[in-house]
Amino acid sequence: MEVITGYVTNIVYRNEDNGYTVMQLLCNEEEVTCVGNFLFVNEGDSLELQGSYVKHSIYGEQFKVQSHTMKEPEDIVDFERYLGSGAIKGIGPALASRIVAKFKEDTFTIMEQEPERLAEVKGISNRKAREISEQVEQKKEVRKVMMLLQRLGISSNLSMKIFQYYGQDVFDVLKKNPYQIADHIQGVGFKTVDEIALRAGIHPDSDFRIRCCILYTLQQSLMEGHVYLPHPQLLAQLQQRLGIEVSELESHLLELAMEHKVVNKRASESMDPIRVYLSQYFYMERSVARMLHDLNIQCDVPEDAIEEQLSRLEEVEEVQLDQQQRRAVIESVKHGVFILTGGPGTGKTTTINTIIRFFLSENMDILLAAPTGRAAKRMTETTSYEAQTIHRMLEVNGNPEDERTTGFARNKENPLEADVIIVDEMSMVDLPLFYALLQAIPQGTRLILVGDMYQLPSVGPGCV
Repeated sequence: MEVITGYVTNIVYRNEDNGYTVMQLLCNEEEVTCVGNFLFVNEGDSLELQGSYVKHSIYGEQFKVQSHTMKEPEDIVDFERYLGSGAIKGIGPALASRIVAKFKEDTFTIMEQEPERLAEVKGISNRKAREISEQVEQKKEVRKVMMLLQRLGISSNLSMKIFQYYGQDVFDVLKKNPYQIADHIQGVGFKTVDEIALRAGIHPDSDFRIRCCILYTLQQSLMEGHVYLPHPQLLAQLQQRLGIEVSELESHLLELAMEHKVVNKRASESMDPIRVYLSQYFYMERSVARMLHDLNIQCDVPEDAIEEQLSRLEEVEEVQLDQQQRRAVIESVKHGVFILTGGPGTGKTTTINTIIRFFLSENMDILLAAPTGRAAKRMTETTSYEAQTIHRMLEVNGNPEDERTTGFARNKENPLEADVIIVDEMSMVDLPLFYALLQAIPQGTRLILVGDMYQLPSVGPGCV
C-alpha cells in the first residue's frame, strides 16, 4: 500500500449518498486522480491518502484510496489555498488573499477565537464575519470527529456512517457505550465495535460489552440453524468470545429482556435449562404455532361422500390405494392442516397425486410448492402439475440471501389465492420462510405438508 500527501484542487464527482468521490489531488506539483469514499472532503483540504495506483480502462491511471487522514493547514500558503478553494462559503481567492495578508500565521486562530476581527478586512461585514466563523467552527468539529475516529482505527467508510448517524454526539457514544453502534449502523457487528471500544478504553468486563456479545452470539447461532440457545451453552460461547468470566449472566439477560431484545423461556415446567431467544424469533415461532392452529379447522365433509368420490377416482386413474393411503386422502380433505410423512417407497407420491386429483375433481384451485428449484421440478415431474419454489409462489422481491432486504408481495394484506396449498420437502423449510408462507395463507385454505425424516434439514434457523 502506498501513501501520498497533497491538497484537493478539484472535486470531479461525488455521490452524496455513499460519499464515493472522484477528485484531483496536487501531490509534489503533479495532479493525481483519486477515487474513494470522502463524504466530508472539500476542495482545499490537505490529505494523506493510503491506497494503490490502478489502471482504469477508460480514465487511465488513478489512485484508489483505501483510507485517508485529514491534515490541518500548516503554513500561510496552505491557509490561503484552503480559504480560496471555496471550502468556506463567501470566501473566494481574492478575499482569502486579503485575510491571510492581514493575519498571516494567526489566520485560523483569529477565525476560531476572535471571529469579529475578520471585519477588519476590507469586504467583510460584522454579519459576514459571524457567518464565516460558524462555518469554520462546523468544519472544525467535523474534522475533529473524523480524525478521532481514524485514530481509533475506524475505516473512512465507517467513520462517515458513524458521523452521519451521531454527529457531535459521537464523543459521548465512544466515551460511554460504543457498543450501541452495532445496534444503529447496518453492517457493523460485535467484532468491529469491540475493537473500537477496547481502543477507546472501554473495560473488557463492561456491561455494554457483555450484552452486545450476548446478542452477537444469538445472531451467530441463527447461522447454525438454532432459534434459541440453552442457558449453559450461551454462557460457554459468551465466555469464549469475551475471554473473561461472566458471573452475572442472568442479570444481563433480564436487562436485555426488559429492552425487548431477548426472551428467556423455560420449556413448560420441566427442569430443562432456560432457552434464550432473540425476541424476533421467539415471537415468530409463537406466531407460526398460532397461525397453524387457526388454519387447522375441521372441514364439514361427510366421510362416506369422500369415500364414494375416492372410489370413482381410483377407477378413473386406475390406481389401487391401500388402507393407509385411503385414510391419508380422507384426512387431508377433512382437516385444514395435514401432514403426510413417510420414507422412500411408502407410497407418498401416489397419495399426493390422488389428493391433487380429488381436489381438482371438486373444482378447487391448487398451488404446489417446494423450498428449492430442484425439489419443485421433481414435484412437477411426479405430479404432472406445475410446482414452484416457495419464494416464487410468494413473489419474492429484494435479495433472497439477505433477510434485511427480502420481502414478499404475497402476505397478510395480499394473500395467496388458492383452496389447497401442498408443500413438499418441508424438512428444508426454515422458520422465517414458513412464517412468511403462513402469513400469506388465508383461513379456510387447506395446507398439506409433505416430507420425511430422511430429507435434508433446513439451512436457516428453525426445525419446522
